[in-house]
Amino acid sequence: MLIELWERLRGYDRWPEAQATVVSGERLRRKYGLPGPRKNTQFSSDLLMWTDQKGKEWYGPFVNQDTSPLFQLLDGELISIRYNPSNPGRFYNREHFQSWMVMIAKAALAIILGGGFIAWRIWEIVAHRGR
Repeated sequence: MLIELWERLRGYDRWPEAQATVVSGERLRRKYGLPGPRKNTQFSSDLLMWTDQKGKEWYGPFVNQDTSPLFQLLDGELISIRYNPSNPGRFYNREHFQSWMVMIAKAALAIILGGGFIAWRIWEIVAHRGR
């Protein structure tokens, strides 16, 4: 599978696994008196917390778009991650990566199709100008 090849090429398959706890953005906003999310937002912003092999706790931002299967994770839920042993604050989660790649691919396709349509219209206008 292509994702497994990507993980091997990047070395993620050799990173230690850990269970990370979701710390909800809502809980952080309440704790620090921050404003709430915009209405109808397409993204959720949470924090992940995990412990490395030495027992030290690490935190990392965890932003998901609403099409991600991880979008509706609740405060305290666990997900599997892999973290970089030489930089334990850096983590990888397959579903998180895949959801962002799908969003980027859709945006790229929209740009290509939109650009193609614009180029076609310009060509049509220029080609028919002399008629």
